[in-house]
Amino acid sequence: MMSVVDTDVELQLEPLLLPNNPEFTTEDPLGYSDTDEYPVQVYSILESLLFRKFKSTSQTIPPESLTSEFISVISDLSYTLHNRPDPNLNILKHCVTSKPDPISHIQSIIHSASKLPTLFPSGSLHPLNPGETRTYTKAHLLSILSHQFLLTLPCPKWNNWGGVNLTSWYSDTDGITEPKTTYTNIILDYFNQSTASPSTQSQEFTFHLYHNQSLPPFTQKTALIPLKLLELPIEEDFPTITPPPNKNLHTTYIISSHKLIGHGPSATQEERILGSIPELLPVSTFTPPLEENTALAVTASTDGGFIPTAVFTGHGRTARKDDGYNREEYENGDKEGRIRVNTFLFLNATELDTVEVPERKDGNGMLPDFLPGVLQKDFLKAYTGFFGVFDSQARKEGKKKNQRIVATPWGSGAFGGDVRVKLLILWVAASFAAARLEEGEQQAELVFLVKQFVVDAKEVWWKEMLKKIQDSGVGADDVWRVLMGMEGNSNANVNVLEGVVDALGLERPHVM
Repeated sequence: MMSVVDTDVELQLEPLLLPNNPEFTTEDPLGYSDTDEYPVQVYSILESLLFRKFKSTSQTIPPESLTSEFISVISDLSYTLHNRPDPNLNILKHCVTSKPDPISHIQSIIHSASKLPTLFPSGSLHPLNPGETRTYTKAHLLSILSHQFLLTLPCPKWNNWGGVNLTSWYSDTDGITEPKTTYTNIILDYFNQSTASPSTQSQEFTFHLYHNQSLPPFTQKTALIPLKLLELPIEEDFPTITPPPNKNLHTTYIISSHKLIGHGPSATQEERILGSIPELLPVSTFTPPLEENTALAVTASTDGGFIPTAVFTGHGRTARKDDGYNREEYENGDKEGRIRVNTFLFLNATELDTVEVPERKDGNGMLPDFLPGVLQKDFLKAYTGFFGVFDSQARKEGKKKNQRIVATPWGSGAFGGDVRVKLLILWVAASFAAARLEEGEQQAELVFLVKQFVVDAKEVWWKEMLKKIQDSGVGADDVWRVLMGMEGNSNANVNVLEGVVDALGLERPHVM
């Protein structure tokens, strides 16, 4: 593991104690320890209950019995380590027992879990500090993930949103069984694939918590970068994109995240991506709450970027695993040209669905995106992430790559933001970040993935208006000043793009 800190700003957050840390102890309520001294170090119990028992198994024991015992051990550990007796593990049990060879899946998880003392000899994970870069190999991430799977990690004191273990995926009491079953099966398959390909264990993933204290100057003329709209009949996380990826392109994919990055039982974009890319799941163990001036970037070291274990179509209740996705074909070139991601950028989405919005004179509510302070906060988050990625890529040796940002309607939907406002913020922020690139050597573009008709209900000609803005030659600073003019104005045009086009002095598209 490599760690670099380029700032003096440090968070005063306690590290996460891993199971091999001597300070992580238990009163051993079920009496699994052989010692009479209390409290008992957790790792000694894991060794006797898990590692020695399941690392190598007797051929005379029926697989059904071993699988049942494995589930019972996880249940006992939940009580022993977290004082949670009899957790509902029905989904976990169903997924494990449904595998043709459940024991191989169990052993691959146990194998990664047992490597923890070697890979993390300190026994702790310190939260990322603003400006810190940290690199883990796939073996590191597999080891952390295995303990998330086994429910053996404590909850960081700074995490008040469900913790870091995969507990929420295992219970069927809430009726949300389909996404949780899919996520759990993906993880089981991922461990088996990783064990079968030991050469990938050394692959590196870099985690960088970018931070920025101020907005860029808006006085200069800043060109808008090219904007490409990819309309989809249904939401897709990794759709086919034209033109297809090339080696001279670095693709950054925005994840619309909560302040506390983490997995959950539903099928938001954040949860689907975390389920599709298991290497991302451990971020919840060492990423502090995202602030208004921080953004987390996770970059794969290989040119091919991240290789999804599975992909999804749909969103929320409509989300389903895409059975047309073939991992081997994707890894070997993917003839269909699905999006290939080099960096995932986690941007905290402002939760506007819970705020009170003043009424307009016409009786309608104003857009919450234009409440005082919201625009600046959202812009700073996006600019911080984009500039951080562009700058770090520009610093790398070798041929400089063009930059592509792929975004879905960040902060819209469940977060309550307006898709048109968010698109304009992302476009402007990316343009200001791209202005810092070396002109002529690197270019940047924004690709916006949007479900068909998501905006048309309010502004039928939204695509034409965006093209009008792009072709007019107005600058990103011009668009930003117009947006700021709408902030706090209860009479601002709720047809956002029409308002922007009018304020820029452009002619609206002609209705055919």
